[in-house]
Amino acid sequence: MEPLSVLPGRVRLQPKGLAGCRDGSQFLEERIRSVNGVKEVSASHRTGTVLVRFDEVLLSRGKLESEVKMALQEMAKPDRNPAGFVIGNSTSRAATSRAASSHHAGQLMIEMALHLFLPTPLDLLLPAAATVFRK
Repeated sequence: MEPLSVLPGRVRLQPKGLAGCRDGSQFLEERIRSVNGVKEVSASHRTGTVLVRFDEVLLSRGKLESEVKMALQEMAKPDRNPAGFVIGNSTSRAATSRAASSHHAGQLMIEMALHLFLPTPLDLLLPAAATVFRK
């Protein structure tokens, strides 16, 4: 697992299988937060990335990355998986991604058509009105 970005006391990682796994992201946050030297951790199930701010005096980047790897291995074990989440379930993630992509494409087409056919003042109000109707 190569870091996406590295700054002093800050690293962003993208472990495989985290995208689309909300419970896994929460587990990873809790597990990494307990490591001595970690100041802040944020794992995103939407982007599949983990951002960690840490004290470089107490914790090296290499040690931090190995802690993340160990946490991912814990997540993959069925006996240590209290939430029952699945890491790396690419089939369901791909299906969800396709459904979301087609939904967004449809919304984009509708908004483009309305922008073309509505008079100028109304086409500026359209994005706000569309978000109200989507909910």
